[in-house]
Amino acid sequence: MIIFLSELQKEHMNILRQHSTQVLVDFCKLTIDYINNGMNEKKCFIAAEKLDVSVSAVQNLIYALAYLIVEGCKYNLSEPNFRSSLALAGFSEEQQQVLLKLHNTKKAEICGAINLFQQKDPSYQDLTWRFEVQVASKNLQVDIKPMVVMDFVVTIPKSFGQSEEDFAHTISRKKNSLSLISVVSSIQNAKTASQCQHVINHVLLQSDLPNLVHLTHRLEEALKECKSQHIRKVQRAL
Repeated sequence: MIIFLSELQKEHMNILRQHSTQVLVDFCKLTIDYINNGMNEKKCFIAAEKLDVSVSAVQNLIYALAYLIVEGCKYNLSEPNFRSSLALAGFSEEQQQVLLKLHNTKKAEICGAINLFQQKDPSYQDLTWRFEVQVASKNLQVDIKPMVVMDFVVTIPKSFGQSEEDFAHTISRKKNSLSLISVVSSIQNAKTASQCQHVINHVLLQSDLPNLVHLTHRLEEALKECKSQHIRKVQRAL
């Protein structure tokens, strides 16, 4: 699979064709900083002064480079396919080598963030419940026990897949629907954001009162455990 840039994105990259490879190296550093921490206005202003261009031109170039790197990681492009994408974008052999190094440097980190962003763990949305009581029976000689029926509404993110083949049939649609800013914003907030489409599922659970009380106690214990120092360390690590 190949990444195709729009004509506007190619126009934003014209700055690189007018300067040495060292300028591309500097912009790769700015792109890494942008992916990790967001746009740094001060650094963009300094770069714009050195190149005698507008700040918006510098920012648009960073957006375009970030788009290339993130898309390459998201679609898990092989090295030959990523090189082909760079060649079609008009980069020289030397520039391709620099961008390939940038791609390989950030690939593990970005792919990990994307995987977190696209994880398929169910997310709680709502709960409805009702009592069910059997009021009469010929066969039962014991006391009638009420039951509680619960309907858990959960959502599961739709999977985007992990390989090039899984994404091949959706590439043209996603190119036009995903902006550069939202791509990197999703990476930065991958551990907390949920911006993809979801599938709604209903999980039915029936329980008698003793089991329901036991379940309540276990959930309360789990909530207390979430406040422990160990769990807080894990959350900070994530």
